[in-house]
Amino acid sequence: MKPFIKILFLCMLSSALIFAEGCGFFKHYDFKGSNIPEDIGTFTVDFFGNEASLVNPQLSMNFTEKMKTKFQTESRLGMQGFGGDYQFSGAITEYRIYPASLNTDVGTSQNQFSIKVRCEFNCAKYPEKNFTREFSFFKIFDANQSFESLESQLSTEIIDQIVQQIFAAVALDW
Repeated sequence: MKPFIKILFLCMLSSALIFAEGCGFFKHYDFKGSNIPEDIGTFTVDFFGNEASLVNPQLSMNFTEKMKTKFQTESRLGMQGFGGDYQFSGAITEYRIYPASLNTDVGTSQNQFSIKVRCEFNCAKYPEKNFTREFSFFKIFDANQSFESLESQLSTEIIDQIVQQIFAAVALDW
């Protein structure tokens, strides 16, 4: 009797998936959770320049490449050099380190490292989705550690978070 129940369950599950597909349930959603219209097939990421007062020479390149990689790997969109259905441009506007907490005995006990990015998103097919917005993230680190020893790791973690925020704003409508 158990094999019959398993077969019946699999048949019902298959029928439900076929029905959902036929009704267009999967039309705008994929299994990665993105909400990108079917007629959007490409994206372009322009170079994000660095307008911050403190400049890390590799940050612009790293950020731009992370944006490209995120949309290539987590959406069905293909990348184009220019003129994509989704177009991203912008700049890094803040790259800053400042005290996060003070200790009366020794002064600063923790520092905060923050990065802020201005992102301009344009979609010619759906101009109501266009935006210019600032995205930011920060990490706190022990003031006794040298920033130079942590900079690469922290900036990578912050960039990942900002790119995720942009992806969510565009592909997940958040």
